[in-house]
Amino acid sequence: MIKSLNKTKSQDLSNFYLVAIVCGAIIISLVTLVAIDCLPVGFRQPGSPLLQSAAIIGSILLILSFLAILAKRFGKPGRSGFKAHVWLANIGFILIIAHSGLAVLSIPGILLILLLVIAILGIYARLVLSRQMENTFGTKRTGFSAPDETMRNELKHLIAHKQRLLKKIDPSANEAFFSIQARNWVKTPVLAFRYNHAVGKEAGLLETRKSVPFFQAYYRSIHQLLSIAFLLGLIIHIVTTIFFAGYVAEDRHIYWWHITEWGS
Repeated sequence: MIKSLNKTKSQDLSNFYLVAIVCGAIIISLVTLVAIDCLPVGFRQPGSPLLQSAAIIGSILLILSFLAILAKRFGKPGRSGFKAHVWLANIGFILIIAHSGLAVLSIPGILLILLLVIAILGIYARLVLSRQMENTFGTKRTGFSAPDETMRNELKHLIAHKQRLLKKIDPSANEAFFSIQARNWVKTPVLAFRYNHAVGKEAGLLETRKSVPFFQAYYRSIHQLLSIAFLLGLIIHIVTTIFFAGYVAEDRHIYWWHITEWGS
């Protein structure tokens, strides 16, 4: 049993190694930018074969990092998924920085800013917010106080409703430990929506989010929204540069690899 726990724990990354990997990625990115600046002009442009290739590989790695952290929503091991997420995201980050040249004062620069904000939020959540969560669960008394009779009745009916839904979603699951995963949204989207709505209603009755600081309560939602915005922006950027090269170029020479020049 102990060996199994140690093995599971070893699959995760400690805060020390997480900070070391991130700092290493920042240093490598800066060195890479300096090295690129020493290349001939044709190689320094974001759409040059060298830097466009870096962008393509970096984008693939960032998407894979998103899928790695999403894997636990499909019941895959969360610790190994987090480890893959960190490595893929940092390598992808280096390649995207090399491609962009830190040109934030542009439309694609918005994506770079989003990526930096998402990375900072992720590091903050691991190093700081996780400790705040531990302190919250360890010291908050309201979560252990008995609700009044009206609330008890409402909670009783709500939990019974959740249990009925859960029997249809996953008969083997325990309502006390269950949370909707991505596979549930795929297999039974209507039931998953109803169950998620019931969970939100339960949290509203218990005023769970009101009992903690705003950022602690809404961090996950903020992080998810920014991640989705980045992925959508990345897809739009790829599609426009490859298929609408004429529109992106704005009467300039199209020097990057593309398929069509729509919009010229």
